[in-house]
Amino acid sequence: MSNTFQLIDIILLLGISQGLFLSVTLQFISNTNRKANIILSVILLLAMTMLIGRFLYVRHLSYVIFQWSLVVDSIVFLFGPLLYLYIKRFLFKSEKNKFLPFYHFIPFFALLILSLYFVFAYTPEGYYQFFVEKNIIKLFNIIAFCMIVFNSVYIVFSFLLVKKFKKAEKQTLSFDQNPLIYLYSFLIAFTLCIAAWLFSFINSTLLDSYFTYLSNDSIWVANYESIWVAIPLFIYVIGYFSLKQPELFRIPFEEKPKEKKDRLSEQESTILKEKIDSLMINEKLFLRNDLTLVDVAEILKTSTNNVSWLLNNVYNSTFYDFINEYRVKEFVYKVQNKEHLNRTILALSMDVGFNSKSTFNKAFKLNMKDTPSNYIKKYRAA
Repeated sequence: MSNTFQLIDIILLLGISQGLFLSVTLQFISNTNRKANIILSVILLLAMTMLIGRFLYVRHLSYVIFQWSLVVDSIVFLFGPLLYLYIKRFLFKSEKNKFLPFYHFIPFFALLILSLYFVFAYTPEGYYQFFVEKNIIKLFNIIAFCMIVFNSVYIVFSFLLVKKFKKAEKQTLSFDQNPLIYLYSFLIAFTLCIAAWLFSFINSTLLDSYFTYLSNDSIWVANYESIWVAIPLFIYVIGYFSLKQPELFRIPFEEKPKEKKDRLSEQESTILKEKIDSLMINEKLFLRNDLTLVDVAEILKTSTNNVSWLLNNVYNSTFYDFINEYRVKEFVYKVQNKEHLNRTILALSMDVGFNSKSTFNKAFKLNMKDTPSNYIKKYRAA
C-alpha cells in the first residue's frame, strides 16, 4: 500500500464530495419530484458511503477495517430496490404502496446479519485468520455474483416501469412529456456501473486476471477498480441531470382491472358519447394544451374509468390519440381558411392545442398520412 495519492484516489474523493453536495442540494429543489428526490438522496448517500469504505480499505487497511468491510458491502443490495422505488415515485402517484414490501430487502438483511456475525464472533485478527485459513473468498465471490444479478433484475424492472408509464400516458394525457432523456440517462449510468463490475468480476474470478491501469498498489484495487471508477461517474451523471430534472404530470400506479364490455349500458354510452362529442365540437375543449382525462371526467361529472372505457371500446382510441385527432382537424381547418399564410406552422399547431413540434408532427402524420409541410404544399397546388 502506497502513501502517495493516485488517480483512483482522486476519482473516489471527487465522487464522495459530489455525492454529499447533491444529496443535500436535491432537498432544496422545489418541484413535484420532492418525494422522489428523497430516495435519490438516499441512493447518493449510500454510494458515498461505499466510496468512503473503499477509500479507507485501500489507503488505510487494517484488521478492523477488513472485518467491517462486508458490513458496508451489504449496502449494495439496497441500490436495486431503491432505484426501482425512485423511478416509481418519479413517474407515478399512489396513495398506497409508497414503500416497497419487505421481501425486496431480504438479501440486504441476510448479508448484514452474516457480516455482523463475523464482526461479533471473531476478533479482527481472528477474522482475518479465519478468512485466510477457510479460504472464504469463494463465498465472497458467490455474494458478489448475487449482487450483480440482483441489481440487474431491478434495472430491468425499472426500464419496464418507464415503458408502463409511456403506455399509461396515452390513456391519461393529451400531450407528451419529456422525462425520458433524464430517466434513460440515469438508468444507463446505473447499468454501466453494473456492467463494469461484471467485467471486473469475470476477469478476476474466471480469467484470474487483474487490471492495473489506474493503480499498481494491490490486487484488491485492481480487482474492484472498474466498479469504483464507475460509481463516481454514476454520481456525476446524476449531478448533471438531476439538478435540472423535468417536472411531469404523474399518473396513478395501480393496475386497472380489464374493463368488461358492458361497463356502460348502450343508453349510458350513447349519452356519454354525445356529451364528449359536444365538448370537442362545440366547446373545443381540445384547445387546452394541458388537457387530461381527469379534466374531461370532471367536466362530464363521471369517472375517469367510464371515459377511458368509452374511448377504448366505442371510439377504439386512446385519450391521447382521440384529443390529438381533433387538434389535427382544427389545424387543417385553419389551413383551409388560409391562416397559414400569416402564421408559422408551429404557431398554428400551438393554437390548436399541441405543446411541442414533435408531438404535432407525429399526430399529423398519423391522422393525415403526410407531413404538415407536404400537406400545405399539396393544398396550395390543388
